[in-house]
Amino acid sequence: MAVSKYILLEDLVNDWADQSGELPLLTLRRVCDSAVCGRFPERTFLRPSGHLVDVLELHFAMRSHIGLHAPITHDQATKLLEGVIVSKAGIRSFCEHFGVALPSGMHSLKTRALQLIHRPNHLGPPDCPDGALVAARLEAAEWALGKLGTLEKLLGVLRQHPNRAVFDSEIDSWHSRYEDARSMVQASRDPQLREELGDLEMEWKRLTTIEEPAVEAAPQGSRSPDLPQRRNVGRPPGSGSYVLEDLKLVDEMRADLFSGAYTSLAAAARARVSRAAGGGTEASKIRRLITRYDERYPD
Repeated sequence: MAVSKYILLEDLVNDWADQSGELPLLTLRRVCDSAVCGRFPERTFLRPSGHLVDVLELHFAMRSHIGLHAPITHDQATKLLEGVIVSKAGIRSFCEHFGVALPSGMHSLKTRALQLIHRPNHLGPPDCPDGALVAARLEAAEWALGKLGTLEKLLGVLRQHPNRAVFDSEIDSWHSRYEDARSMVQASRDPQLREELGDLEMEWKRLTTIEEPAVEAAPQGSRSPDLPQRRNVGRPPGSGSYVLEDLKLVDEMRADLFSGAYTSLAAAARARVSRAAGGGTEASKIRRLITRYDERYPD
């Protein structure tokens, strides 16, 4: 990796803060708000190892660093922020699109001359008012993925034992967890997650539908008709579920979580969603990888 193509996040923030006169913490917040809103191109924020930095985790780290609530510790935030490098190509794209001056550490004689002719609108990153809202929706989506995985596990038990009765405790558990998932899905405003939740609900209804057996007239004294049976629907366990392919990715996720490359299971899954087998939605693949991880590493 050519060092000249990247700049440390800390240096980027300090350069922009110095030339704009803004506080470094405010500049950091604006950078991270812009990142979570997609204002920087993909693969702008990386680790020296080449791992892509999850922009939601980057936002968590910023929030923890400036004293706001975040679901990671201050030590985790510091480690993440200190280890981020930023692509100069991504910075240039951001600056051109939003009329921001290049940070001083990236100037050449040519760019200085061009800046005198075409003065930028901002000496540092401008406010990104939707940053907190977008981050909240992404965080809700992350919670929703975990809760959808729990619903998937409940359905898995029914798929393995299609002919037994469904207990009241299972019905209560489903409804409780379904409401939890629904609230997170609604908060995320993610259409893929809504579709995923709808599919799980439909499968639950199919799996718990009672079929009444046909009753024919029979001579007195013959045996009574069979009791109602639950419909045997849904895929058999393990069929069409890309187990072997998923487990390779799951082991990578495990290594990244232990190394600190990612602080959440959802972030580690998101980093590999493009390599996940199958033709489902991105949300379904992430959920599948999370579920597979929990099955392989229940601790």
